[in-house]
Amino acid sequence: MKALALDMDGTILDHSGNFSQSLVETLVELKKRGFLIFFATGRTPHEITSITPEGCPIDGYVAASGMGIYIDDRLVESASFEPEFVARMVEEARSKEIYYEIHTLEHSSRTLLQDQAYVFEDLGQDQPETMMNAEYRYAEETLQSTTQWVEKLTFEHVVKMFFFSTDMKKIRDWYDYLDNHQDKSIYALYTTSRHNAELMLNGRDKANGLEILLDHYDISFEDVHAIGDSMNDLPLFERAGRSTAMKNAPEPIKEKADDITSHTCDEGGLERYLMERYLD
Repeated sequence: MKALALDMDGTILDHSGNFSQSLVETLVELKKRGFLIFFATGRTPHEITSITPEGCPIDGYVAASGMGIYIDDRLVESASFEPEFVARMVEEARSKEIYYEIHTLEHSSRTLLQDQAYVFEDLGQDQPETMMNAEYRYAEETLQSTTQWVEKLTFEHVVKMFFFSTDMKKIRDWYDYLDNHQDKSIYALYTTSRHNAELMLNGRDKANGLEILLDHYDISFEDVHAIGDSMNDLPLFERAGRSTAMKNAPEPIKEKADDITSHTCDEGGLERYLMERYLD
């Protein structure tokens, strides 16, 4: 193997959203041994750079599940939704009082200020047992954010739409609506927990985003070891020379992988796996 393609949430990051310094040191050692280090994540560039510790080696990253491809923090290719589609989906979410965010590559998430009332009622509920601690902390931070809430939204250059609720039935009903009633030739629908849903542009995923990085470095998918835990990692699993699911991944994800880590992301599972396989 010549390259690692690593998911972030639930893989690099634990369920509290932490990126351990010891994992950085492991990646530095792998880099010294000749590995290329790629991140392939649903997060936007702003989110990636804000949470990645200084000194972490990254040869390139696929942001927003293929909507933005970066080499050495330089954007080399991007795609976005048509503004009319984004506007329509925002209005549909508002009509059903679903919390929504629109993301661009340049800016963090945005939501209309006028929707704060129903959002605060939803996100201000007590943490349900089905919600991860990191998600609940995210909900709390959203309520306190000074940048999240805007008087007017622009629908240009949107790369991701994210929906969230503390009410699992509410968000599942919304997911089912997106799955059954919308034009899926426009978007791909993902979920990374029981409490969210994400829309990405159809035809863009982590695998075709990574392909651009591989062409740049002149290596093939057979040279890539992909590691992840979510449904948006499956396109990578299908094409990578080796695929590994995190122990904390859902069973359908594990079934598609070549192997499974012995420990979860909360137990340093990625670092332990990389050390045992490549550094021992």
